[in-house]
Amino acid sequence: MTSSVHRILLVDDAQIEYLTLERMLLKIPDFRVTLDWIPSYAQAQAAIENGSYDLYFIDYRLGPDNGLDLIRLARDQGIVKPIIVLTGHGSAAVDEIAAEVGANDYLVKGEFDVVLLERAIRYATRNAQTMAKLNRQLIEWRATAQELQLQTTLRAAAEAEVQHVLRQLMSEQEAERKRIARELHDNLGQSVTLVQLGLDAIARKFATQPELVEKAAALKKITQEIGTSLHRIAWEARPAALDTLGLADAVTQLVADWEPHSSLKFDLHLGLGDRRLPAVVESTLYRVVQEGLTNVVRHANAERVGLVLEIRSSEVICIIEDDGVGILDAPHATDRGPRHLGLLGMRERLALVDGAMEIETSKTKGTALFVRVPLKPLQE
Repeated sequence: MTSSVHRILLVDDAQIEYLTLERMLLKIPDFRVTLDWIPSYAQAQAAIENGSYDLYFIDYRLGPDNGLDLIRLARDQGIVKPIIVLTGHGSAAVDEIAAEVGANDYLVKGEFDVVLLERAIRYATRNAQTMAKLNRQLIEWRATAQELQLQTTLRAAAEAEVQHVLRQLMSEQEAERKRIARELHDNLGQSVTLVQLGLDAIARKFATQPELVEKAAALKKITQEIGTSLHRIAWEARPAALDTLGLADAVTQLVADWEPHSSLKFDLHLGLGDRRLPAVVESTLYRVVQEGLTNVVRHANAERVGLVLEIRSSEVICIIEDDGVGILDAPHATDRGPRHLGLLGMRERLALVDGAMEIETSKTKGTALFVRVPLKPLQE
């Protein structure tokens, strides 16, 4: 390690220390260096700022000044070269404070010989190189941490923007559903009704022609089926009860529509009372219940399904539980098969209102979905 030391600076107000150190350095085998001597704090400060030395010996006391302050100055200015403190009295306290200000070792005047001097130079040089390496790593880590912090901030901003866009998209989607439902119910429904009235008029006018009356009746039956389909499609697009009466009535009607078309026994428990929830929360929970019941009817092979929807404290709780065959690979395989895609869509919707969903499933006990949505102002 001493081979990397070529220029040494001694900062000490006593010339005798310079002469003593010079003689000792000459006795170190295969060690040829240039030793410069500066007796004052001010001169040493300028020399340290120049930073042209490979190693520094600095006296603990520089007359009225303190050599430790000089070491602090050197370290603050980014000087990473080895520094050895010279002191008249060695102790654990001196060792501790010397290390604290950035010194790499210390020697007690009059108590060290050539062997100790050479060992101190080697140790201080190795220690300084290690500290310099650690400092470089620390700088790199700080830069990495700052970059990660920046990336985290940018990602958070991007995610917030995505959430904002998705909320707008969901709001616009529900508005479009409402427009389509109204169009189906008002315009197309009215047109179907007019066609039915027209067919009734034809049947009355040609009552004496059984063939025409029969065809008119057949066409009227078709229009009635069209009307029923339009009503169902309009309801699926956006149930009117969701806007006029609220979530509880809309869910009740949804269950009533499912019961005649499935072999399921529904057990419905609603605890919302007369309270209306924020529109975005009602829309989200309705779509979650709609998708959850659809999954049960289509995939669970269940006999019974229970639905709980109630307010507890400051959140809405929704539980959909069936006694079917369970969900394979749940809850992690949310991208496999139509049912899992439905679960993924439910999670995405809930995330937009800061909601969460947990799944418990078993091949013998069926599946339970636990949904929580906080009732708090949402960031638009």
